[in-house]
Amino acid sequence: MSTWRTVFRLEWRILRKDRSALLILAIFAVLLVVAALAGGRHASEIEGGLERQTQLQNEHMEALGTKLDQMIAQDAQPSARDPRDPVWMGQDGAAQLATLPPAPLAAVAVGKRHLSPQAVRITTGVHVTAEHSSESAMSGPTRLMTGAFDPAFLFVVLFPLVIIALSYELLSGERERGTLAMLLSQPISQGALVMGKAGARAVGLMAVTVVFALVGLVLAGADLGSGAAWGHGALYGALLLAWTLFWFATAVAVNSTGQTSARNALTLVGLWLLLVVVVPGLTHVAVDTLYPPPSRVELLHEVREASLSVEQKLNSLQGRHDVDPGSMAQAQKIVEAEEELLALTDPAEEALHEKLRQRHEINATIRLLSPALIVQMGLEDIAGSGQQRQLNFEAQADDYHDVYRAFFVQKVRAGQSMTPADMGAIPRFEFKEEPAGVLAWRVLGGVLTLLLLAMAALVFARPGLRRIGRLTR
Repeated sequence: MSTWRTVFRLEWRILRKDRSALLILAIFAVLLVVAALAGGRHASEIEGGLERQTQLQNEHMEALGTKLDQMIAQDAQPSARDPRDPVWMGQDGAAQLATLPPAPLAAVAVGKRHLSPQAVRITTGVHVTAEHSSESAMSGPTRLMTGAFDPAFLFVVLFPLVIIALSYELLSGERERGTLAMLLSQPISQGALVMGKAGARAVGLMAVTVVFALVGLVLAGADLGSGAAWGHGALYGALLLAWTLFWFATAVAVNSTGQTSARNALTLVGLWLLLVVVVPGLTHVAVDTLYPPPSRVELLHEVREASLSVEQKLNSLQGRHDVDPGSMAQAQKIVEAEEELLALTDPAEEALHEKLRQRHEINATIRLLSPALIVQMGLEDIAGSGQQRQLNFEAQADDYHDVYRAFFVQKVRAGQSMTPADMGAIPRFEFKEEPAGVLAWRVLGGVLTLLLLAMAALVFARPGLRRIGRLTR
């Protein structure tokens, strides 16, 4: 242990004076801050858009409440957009916006946030209508294929290359410079030499990573004052540490084969290409082949075919209701027609959700085939842009739709008009995060997998480090 510490201290001093290593770390630090700012800007655009929509909705509800008070006080005649009418209020007037708020560390990973709805407009209609609420610019095909430039992209794709640049010649460099024999003439093993050098570089890289990741989040406007933010931050650090150890352990294993520095670099870049590019790409192709994404166009076609007659009946009833908005009997017929339509279209909707759940489950399982997928999905979970959080939001929006619809259906069936008290009783949506322990278990499972892979790489390296010998070329 003492010899390992000696090598560590010496390598640390050398690293502090190595201009090429310092340049690599400086470039990485700048890119990390830029990536955090880019991710933070995207999260801020979404949050700003949701806040504006929420504010408009609140102002609209206040105006409806004022109009309702006036019409009741004046005993006004029924009109087409009458806030006393529970049918119109449920279908349009009092429609609510269910929103998915950005997580505290939203700047870490954009994920599929720009493709998935961050808000859903809730009415008494049979189905939930999804609306994108991002204020971000339209994305081109290249952006959709490669993803956003955010810390997740930096850590998954570029971070391993930084480690490769710092570690490809841990042992081969000493051998090629002719200093290996001199070093091994001292009471030190090749294993201690390599581990000391790798440890010093790993500590230096992690120090830069932690400091500038925090700086980037602060500059990006991340909310770091909550307990959830600190919990997510701890998971963030644990995942990056495991990812760092995995690549340094891989570099040690490659160095243990006794090849030249150029061959080591080529091997490590090949592994990077395989683990970060090829395997994730193939897994996505496999998932799309085994569980193709459900087509909403086909769903709409199936729904329309199954419910065409009922839909025509509903449209006809709604048309007559516009002419005679004061008829509660007409309103009850509309509710009955909507429920009949709901019974016909529910199976198709459930089939769609089941396919989405299957895709999520296979994605969660198949990520173990690639360390890069583990890190990508872990960072998305930490940032609140993962698929599981999106599915939770859509499920909660569906449940809220049932509660919202039941509120107005009850008024219609009872033959009651809306009152000022009812305006405050309209159900509101509030997204509930999954328990912190569930998220931690999912992320830490990936951390444990990375650590086990790193340990396996070191076990592979041990015989090679012994076999090279003390005075080899």
